[in-house]
Amino acid sequence: MSTIVLVGGSFLGAWAWERVAPPLTAYGHQVHPLTLTGFGDRAHLGSPDTTLTTHARDITAAIEYAGLREVVLVAHSYAGAPATIAAGAIPERIARLVYLAAVLPEPGRSLFDATPAPVVDAIMETVRDGRIPVMSDEVLDANFGEHGLTPEDRAWLRARGVGQPIGTYQDPAPADLGAVRGLPRTYIACAGDPGDPPRPPGADVVALDAGHWPMITEPEPLARLLDEVARS
Repeated sequence: MSTIVLVGGSFLGAWAWERVAPPLTAYGHQVHPLTLTGFGDRAHLGSPDTTLTTHARDITAAIEYAGLREVVLVAHSYAGAPATIAAGAIPERIARLVYLAAVLPEPGRSLFDATPAPVVDAIMETVRDGRIPVMSDEVLDANFGEHGLTPEDRAWLRARGVGQPIGTYQDPAPADLGAVRGLPRTYIACAGDPGDPPRPPGADVVALDAGHWPMITEPEPLARLLDEVARS
């Protein structure tokens, strides 16, 4: 069976995988949900110095200090960026990189560099105390298609979600991300997301009938798909 490391997107910590980890464990996998600096029970550690580089180092440190090898690294949404950087830093420990409705970093560019200027301006207007706040219903419904979050799901997310440190969107990725191209990679496209999903060269692309947060809205189907990908 596989060693699976789970990394949630913006605002999320290890708690976001509470509905997925039990079925993955039942399939026989070793499951390690991570919380990045500034989120969840590490919210108090976030600061203006928390960057994309910080989060990449969080992932590499968690894998290295736990002595993990042959890791299936699952990165959701924003976490696709730091997970790519982390996998490139320790490729010898990564068996497969799995992108779940994920952002893909561009060499030498920040996430804001790759975002249209009006969108960046709108995000910056919401920033308080160096953080992008957890999204309102209006933002969710306007930007995330058929996300599938019930009122109860939204309340659960907001009760535990923490604002995104702005530096994580402003910090550029390394200029060389080439080490990742040699790794097996899978991109899971969520059917409820608007637009066409990225198609990383050399990566397998599979579809999941779910919205942008399937660990919350469709945990069992997601666990089954991750089990299949991990065994491939």
